[in-house]
Amino acid sequence: MSVTVRRLHPLFAAEIRGVDLGATLDEATFGEIHAAFTEHSVLVFPDQPLSDERQVAFSRRFGPLEQTTSSIARNDTVAREIADLSNVDAEGRMIPADDRRMLYHSGNQLWHSDSSFKPVPALASLLSAREVPPEGGETEFASLRAGWAALPEPTRRRLEDLVAVHHFAYSRGLIAPGLLTTEQDAALPPVRQALVRVDPVNGRKALYLGSHASHIEGMPVEEGRALLRDLLAFATQPEFVYRHTWRVGDLVMWDNRAVLHRGRPWDARRYRRVMHRTTVAGEGPTVAAAVSA
Repeated sequence: MSVTVRRLHPLFAAEIRGVDLGATLDEATFGEIHAAFTEHSVLVFPDQPLSDERQVAFSRRFGPLEQTTSSIARNDTVAREIADLSNVDAEGRMIPADDRRMLYHSGNQLWHSDSSFKPVPALASLLSAREVPPEGGETEFASLRAGWAALPEPTRRRLEDLVAVHHFAYSRGLIAPGLLTTEQDAALPPVRQALVRVDPVNGRKALYLGSHASHIEGMPVEEGRALLRDLLAFATQPEFVYRHTWRVGDLVMWDNRAVLHRGRPWDARRYRRVMHRTTVAGEGPTVAAAVSA
């Protein structure tokens, strides 16, 4: 296969053509894709009508996969490695826009990094477009490497050793109180994450924050939250953002260590949107030990 890489944004994100992800890739081709992922953080593969099985197989080339957490929005008819991010239920019926499952999914419209609320956060996510609305429903990505590089040097020095506390219940509380049961909250206690992460391959630094980041360890809660809000606003300025307009068959892969993402709204009362995500597990905690709930 002949891999071609085309930049989609001056700072990050690239389109990959010349590969068939439904086939088994040779090591040289996979190596080119892996190198592009390390360099560009977001990869768009057009015209890849994958089954769940082929999506899982390709995703596993990058490492072990996470299994989805139990939630009111969980679709038990798909494999545990597949997160069904759809407004269509297991029987193929559109979920009412005011259904509690849609409220739960609306958390994906906040800037976030997948699984940052876990002791070992995710490495990569791969999202496959099965059905898309004719308008709306885009996904935006913000480069946290570019955001970090643009910060003044004194600010970077101040942030280097800070630790943020990430908590799934906190982010879902931003949507509505009570979205998680007591059991679900207990299963996902707060965790400590480095505010600045270093890519182990190329050494590039990136901010690490998003909606799951509740506060800064060692700071008064409101002061830490104000800092996180300011950094988030800075890192998601338009010049650091790539917006992807979906077409059926697109597979988009992103590095959760280096970018934030968020879904954009669409008219869920009129249009179906069926998206299947696989998530590659990360390696090791970003800082030692977890905080208690």
